[in-house]
Amino acid sequence: MEKQKLPIGIQDFETLRSDDYLYIDKTDFIYRLAHEGKPYFLARPRRFGKSLLISTMKAYFEGRRELFEGLKIADKESDWTVHPVIHIDFSKNGYETNSQLKLSLDKILSKYEAIYGITPDTNDEPIRFDDLIQAAKKQTGQRVVVLVDEYDKPMLDSLQSGDFEKNRILLKNFYGVLKGDDEYLKFVFLTGITKFAKVNIFSELNQLKDISMDYRYGAICGISEKELKAYLKPSVKVLAKTLKESERNTFAILKQKYDGYHFNEKCEDIYNPFSLLNAFDNEKIESYWFQSATPKMLFGLIEDANYDLTNMLDGVTLKTSSFSDYRVGSASLTPIIYHSGYLTIKGYDKKSDLYTLNFPNEEVKDGFIEFLLPLYTDIPEDRLGLAMEHFRQAIATRDIDTLMQLFSAAVADLPTRRERNIEYAYHIAFHAMLRQTGFEVVSEQQVIGGRIDVTLETSDTVYIFELKMDGGKDWKEVAKLALEQIEKKGYPARFATLGKKIYKIAIVFSTENGGVAGYEVEE
Repeated sequence: MEKQKLPIGIQDFETLRSDDYLYIDKTDFIYRLAHEGKPYFLARPRRFGKSLLISTMKAYFEGRRELFEGLKIADKESDWTVHPVIHIDFSKNGYETNSQLKLSLDKILSKYEAIYGITPDTNDEPIRFDDLIQAAKKQTGQRVVVLVDEYDKPMLDSLQSGDFEKNRILLKNFYGVLKGDDEYLKFVFLTGITKFAKVNIFSELNQLKDISMDYRYGAICGISEKELKAYLKPSVKVLAKTLKESERNTFAILKQKYDGYHFNEKCEDIYNPFSLLNAFDNEKIESYWFQSATPKMLFGLIEDANYDLTNMLDGVTLKTSSFSDYRVGSASLTPIIYHSGYLTIKGYDKKSDLYTLNFPNEEVKDGFIEFLLPLYTDIPEDRLGLAMEHFRQAIATRDIDTLMQLFSAAVADLPTRRERNIEYAYHIAFHAMLRQTGFEVVSEQQVIGGRIDVTLETSDTVYIFELKMDGGKDWKEVAKLALEQIEKKGYPARFATLGKKIYKIAIVFSTENGGVAGYEVEE
């Protein structure tokens, strides 16, 4: 069976169409947006098709009708007016410093100034941008289209550098031009990961319509279940043959690994396009997106803010009003983690206006935990797989002594690398290691009597863990109190009807020397 020509790494619409790559038709979305005519903003994770969307819009507004033959928009559009298009792409470079941002803006503006024969009489980027828009409108007689890809990257890149404030001010003034030049503009579309609050960027662009959670545009980027079956079934057949699986099982494997993104409460399942296409191209199920799309700043922010990752590992809640804004310096990183693609919407309670967020799929969950383990344990990355298999075997065989020996060795050096909130660090390390075993693990499970620190279930066993610091006391005394707490608060009762063997385990960490001071087990 002949393989489909998949657009791996192709972000240019003209190249994709001219060279006969597979294109999953999103042009009906573009038609609707263009004919509503508002300035728009769209937040989506990296490697999710935003750049191709922008490139497709560019070709459409340039009136390149021949590229759209056979697509949905060809049957809808009768007026292929050519508009001047200014395409600002921040996705390709790094912007840790303000000089890098200035250099990038200068190159972009110089390119279009040459097209319209403008000789700037200032180095001020906002003034040059304003002059460019007005000159393009005057020379062509048509209002201007402005497309900005990854508008927020210069700020995200500089969040942990000394130039964040300089980048913020420059972009505030630069994007502010769009509000003042409304009469010269036909269409404005910005993409990014998230909206910044309290940095006065979007206060200058308060006319933007944010469609990030608009149910009509849930599938504007990414690949929906319907699109997978309509456009990519030949690739599924090839992959199924390689995997020696049925087509039905192959669909199920792909769904578990790469599906599960929801961008509003009504959104259909969306697959990660980067991972899905790479899996088809390589004929192999692997983690592709996590390795290539993880913004470096994100984990730096998580560490700096001491963000509670235990809650993230089991799911978090967020109000509607919190989705659209990331506040610089806030300890609540949930909005930016969501927009970065590591959490997605799993449920919505209308009465409380609370969304439940969790990992979208196995690729993201496993990749995130694998990233955490080297930060919170002493397990070398090249031995991680073997170590986790030993950990899994100890749990499966109820070998608690071996389980604790493995965990003790893994966190022995943790206090020297995690000075702040060491108790929290032990929780993260323990939970992450348990998660990698493949068993059902829950942190802070709510029961009638309180919250259980960690529970783990196998087919025939329930482990109830209570984690404590010794606080300078005898660890045996602390462990005894922890076991009494498990019993007094009725934690085992939650699992009594399952017919499984229940182990109550108190793990005590040493405040003075670090590491595991000791543990006690009751059946």
